[in-house]
Amino acid sequence: MTLIGPRVWASIASVSILLLSLAFPGAAHSGEELLLNPLLEEARANNPEIRAMQERAAAILARSRAAGALDDPVLMVEREDIPAGSPLEFGSPPAVTKYSISQRFPFPGKRSLRENIALKEAGAARAELRATELEVLESVKAAYYDYAFLDESIRITRDVKGLLLDMSRIAESKYATGQVSQQDVIKVNFEIAALNEELIHLEAEKGIAASRLKALLDRPQDSELPERAALPRARAALDIEEFTVAALSQNPEISAVEAGAEAGELSARLAKKNYYPDFMVGVGPMERDGRFSSYGVMFQMNIPVWRGKYDSLSDEAQLSARSARSRLRAVRNNKGFEVKSAVIRVEAAERIIALYETSLVPQVELSFESAVRNYRAGRIDFLTLLDTERELKRVRVEHAGAIAEYMKRTAALERVIGSDLDFN
Repeated sequence: MTLIGPRVWASIASVSILLLSLAFPGAAHSGEELLLNPLLEEARANNPEIRAMQERAAAILARSRAAGALDDPVLMVEREDIPAGSPLEFGSPPAVTKYSISQRFPFPGKRSLRENIALKEAGAARAELRATELEVLESVKAAYYDYAFLDESIRITRDVKGLLLDMSRIAESKYATGQVSQQDVIKVNFEIAALNEELIHLEAEKGIAASRLKALLDRPQDSELPERAALPRARAALDIEEFTVAALSQNPEISAVEAGAEAGELSARLAKKNYYPDFMVGVGPMERDGRFSSYGVMFQMNIPVWRGKYDSLSDEAQLSARSARSRLRAVRNNKGFEVKSAVIRVEAAERIIALYETSLVPQVELSFESAVRNYRAGRIDFLTLLDTERELKRVRVEHAGAIAEYMKRTAALERVIGSDLDFN
C-alpha cells in the first residue's frame, strides 16, 4: 500500500475546499460590489443621448406654445402731399401723415389646429425621449451583465487555476516518490499556463465592458469601477398576454407613431382650411397741418381662387395621414411579434439555466470529485483528471454565461413592453 505524505494530504484538502468554492460561487465574493440599480439611475441623469433627447423634447414643447399665436401687428406711417420739388422736406405744408396699425387673423379654426398639431409633435418628442431612455437602460443592463459574467468567469478560472496548482503539488509529490512520470507534472504546468493566457483575455474583455459602462454613464474612461459584480439569480414571471397589452399601451415607439398619425390627421384638416381666406383689419388716424382731423379703417382678405394648388396640398396631407395610420398598424403588429419572440427567448434561456442547475453542474461536480478520489488512489491517470477539470470549468463558465444571457433577454423584453418585469 502506498503511503501519502502530509503535503499531499494538505493539497488534497485544498482541492476539496476550492471545489466547494466552485459549487457555491457567491461565497467567494467580498468587498465593494458594483450594483445595477444605481447605474440605471446614473444613466437616467447623465447619459448624453438621454440629455440630448430631453433638450429636443423641451425645444419642441417650447415651439408648440407659439404655434397658435397671432402674427405680430403691423404699424405703418404714410406721408402724403409731399411737394415734388423738395421730396426730402417732410415738414413742408400742407403734408398729410397717415398712421395705421393692422392685425392679420387666420380663418377661424386654423390657429387651434396649428396649436394641436404642435402639441401632438411635442407628445411624439416625449415618447421618443422615453424610447431613447429605454434603449440606453437596456444597453446599461447588457453591459453590466457582461461585466458580471466576465467577473464570475475570471473567478472561476482563478479557482480552477488554484485547483491545478494543488494538482501540480500532488503530481510533484507522486513524481518524487516514483508513483507517476514527469509527464504528469509537465501537463499540469502547461494547463496552468493556458489558464494564465485565458485570464489575460478575460481581463481584457472585462475592461472593455467597463469602458462601455463608463461611456453610457458619461464617466471619464480613467475612472474606477468596483471589481466585483454579481449575476442576479432571480427569475421573471412571464405572461405573454399581459406583456402584449402592456407593449401596445406603454411602448413609447407606438406612442410616438400614434402621436405622429394624429398630427397628420390634424394637418389634413388644416389643409382643407386653405380654401377659406385669412383676414386683415386695421385702423389709423390721419394728421393734417399738425392736427388729427380724421381716421380710417381697413379690411383686407386673400381670395383663394387657385384651387388646384389647395387641392394638391389637401391631397398630400390626406395621403400623409393615411400613411401614418398604416405605419401605426405596422408598428403595433411588429411590437406584438417582438413581445412574443422576446418571451420565447427568455423562456428558452430559463430552461437552459434549469438544465445546468439540475443536471449539468451537479454531474460535472460529482465527476470531478470522483476523478480526484480515483487519481489519489491511482485508479486513473493524470490526463483523465485534467479532462474532468476542463469540463468542470467549461460547465461552470457556461452556466454563468446562460444566466447573463437570460438577464440580457429579460432586459430586451423590458424595453419592448416599456416597463420593468417582476422578479422573484
